[in-house]
Amino acid sequence: MSITGNGLHKRSRKRLKLDVKERGKVDIKKALQSFEIGDKIIVDPDSRVQRNLPQRSFFGSVGRIVEKKGKAYTVEVKQQGKSLKRIDLLPVHMKRL
Repeated sequence: MSITGNGLHKRSRKRLKLDVKERGKVDIKKALQSFEIGDKIIVDPDSRVQRNLPQRSFFGSVGRIVEKKGKAYTVEVKQQGKSLKRIDLLPVHMKRL
């Protein structure tokens, strides 16, 4: 019997799985999209880019952009009825609402 891991992305194989048509390189438009402070976004992780991939509890949640940090953005998200959390995301992992 194998021991299961306790990493950040445990039990998220189905959530991170891509469609056959979406596999391959990242679309350059999605990687270079820009947002303004105050915009509402949906956390939509792209498993092709491992850098700055959010925890699975934030997948599909709606947030508001608070500030920009280099290439990434700081997003304020309400996590499962709890208080507001701040996470840093690359534009690849965000979708405009």
